[in-house]
Amino acid sequence: MKQISVNIIAIVALLVGTNCTAQTLQEFVNTAMQNNYQINIVKNEAKIATNNNVIGNTGMLPSVDLDGTYSNSFNNTRQEFADGTVREGSNAKNTNLSVSALANWTVFNGFSVYAKRDQLGYLERLGQINSKFYIEQTVSDIVTAYYQMVYEKQVLNNYQQSLNISSYRLNLERKRKEIGSSKAIDYSQALVDYQTDSIRLLEQQNTISGLQISINNLLNNALEQELNISEKEFSFSAIPAKDSLLQNIDQANQQIAQQRLQELIAETELRMTKASRMPKVDLFGGYQYSRSTAEIGFSNSSQNYGPIVGVTVSFNLFNGGSTNREIKNTKLYSENTSLTKQQVTQQINANSLIYYNEYKVLTTQIEIAKNNVDEMSKVYKIAESQLKSGSINSYDFRLTQQSLLSSELTLINLQLALKAVEINLNRMSGKIVESYL
Repeated sequence: MKQISVNIIAIVALLVGTNCTAQTLQEFVNTAMQNNYQINIVKNEAKIATNNNVIGNTGMLPSVDLDGTYSNSFNNTRQEFADGTVREGSNAKNTNLSVSALANWTVFNGFSVYAKRDQLGYLERLGQINSKFYIEQTVSDIVTAYYQMVYEKQVLNNYQQSLNISSYRLNLERKRKEIGSSKAIDYSQALVDYQTDSIRLLEQQNTISGLQISINNLLNNALEQELNISEKEFSFSAIPAKDSLLQNIDQANQQIAQQRLQELIAETELRMTKASRMPKVDLFGGYQYSRSTAEIGFSNSSQNYGPIVGVTVSFNLFNGGSTNREIKNTKLYSENTSLTKQQVTQQINANSLIYYNEYKVLTTQIEIAKNNVDEMSKVYKIAESQLKSGSINSYDFRLTQQSLLSSELTLINLQLALKAVEINLNRMSGKIVESYL
């Protein structure tokens, strides 16, 4: 039995022990900001939207094309003229050369270019907000995982203390058994409780190992890299008053900002669709040169060159009602984006109020749970003394031990829940990055 106890404690010590330097929450967040795949992807997508937001992508600028063609042909030709003359040739060579430089500029298309210009600006801002949204979400995930690790470590310490108590009780019952002052059932029950606590401790250590893999995956670290967090207990930041919180959410929540831009983008789509009802006017101008030669024909060579200018006007009179249909659908799309914005805003405000009320309740519950832990610690001390003196049996002492364990677990569960609410409120109000960096 003594060998079993030594082996279990040695295994646990090996699993719990670590030589890596303790890492702060800020170091975790900085690592994620640098290494996380999705963060780098959304940053690149934001850059693409910025690259697209240029005047040349709106159609406001003219296009200039330089074209050139040179060709040779060899024909068998026979020509009969009205006066009876016949000209013919075999493999007669014909050459054609043409070069042109033309500029085309759309000077009017129903003001569609201005709607496109606005849309590109909104898309650039949307790309930036999408990037901020995912960064905030990733920081939130990192902070949540970090404090989940704080929680799991506290649970592990709690289980370790419980195992130490069970080990002490087992040794006490073994000595009593050796001198004949203890019942065999008390020793067997102490052994079972000790081994139950050992299994629970090893299971908790496995939970921590799995959590480490998940965090390393989020940080883009080596998946089995050992993590050692610097914080041993929960720390909490203050949450603003309800009115200030709701105001911050309205001004800084990235999801609401996304929906506002989607509404503006839909409005530009409607403007561009309506522009198709208007005429399109293009100006063009340039310079052309052409030369052709023929061995058989009226002339041996022909050459033309000079400037060319003009205007093109196009106006669709009927296209089967496609324009009207597209305008109707675009209006419905615009209406849907407005409804979605209202829905998202309503849902976020509802969630924030739920979290705010939960924050208040959890704060009070934690104070009560702390008092319970203090009282149960006193009860345990008394029970420990009574066990030594034989005033209580091993079963009653186990009940006291379990009550102390339960009160401590209740406290850290409430602390984890409060931290999760705090993280969510900071994320929803746009304060997640500044609060934990």
